[in-house]
Amino acid sequence: MTLILRRSYFYEIFRNTVITFLIIIVLIFSLGHLFDAKFLSTYQFDGFFENKDLSVDEIYKLYIDFDGKLNLNTHSGLGYKADIIDLPGNIGYPETIESVVGEPKVIIFREIATSNLLKVKGWDVSLGEKNIWELDIFSIDSTINLDNIELQSSKLTGTGDIFLGKNLNLKNLVLSGNYEVTVSKELSILVKGQSEIPESWLKASVGNLNQPDNPYTLIIEIIDGSQVIFSDG
Repeated sequence: MTLILRRSYFYEIFRNTVITFLIIIVLIFSLGHLFDAKFLSTYQFDGFFENKDLSVDEIYKLYIDFDGKLNLNTHSGLGYKADIIDLPGNIGYPETIESVVGEPKVIIFREIATSNLLKVKGWDVSLGEKNIWELDIFSIDSTINLDNIELQSSKLTGTGDIFLGKNLNLKNLVLSGNYEVTVSKELSILVKGQSEIPESWLKASVGNLNQPDNPYTLIIEIIDGSQVIFSDG
């Protein structure tokens, strides 16, 4: 009987010690995530990378196809920059594959194998304004700012917000998905396909015009089944 009681006593001590240890570990990791502690592996990997060595004489076709959020912007200079959106998600860190032959040159963004502890909400990508780009992008709940950049005919698929600035040099854009598009009042466009437009725009036989008194410089084609809402910016 004494032996049984002693074993029970030591078992209780062991069990309480293990529970206390686990509680301490959970508290340490919770506080670490709260304050972005560097001792956690989650905050030891730098997701930023760039390539400034793209040629000003080449055209670059950018492929991005993933189920995450994309923040796409532009910056002065050449090349591209990429970083992670450091919020919880199911997206791996990005890497690029670049072609060295062909026209246009191809740059593919793709996910690398990433631990579930390190996965993020999406990527921040910035394109150099001195290069000429062609976009072929699929992304979800994204923010795409197109201004001060020259683009070849491009296609955006997915969902999110798009801003088209006054200094956008683009002739044709195809949209497929659910987007809210803000158009600079200094950019003249023609929209073909079903969409929701401001009352001030003109519904013409060729499509919808945001500035009917000015020649349009950009044609936007809406793929059937998409839900696209335009507004003036």
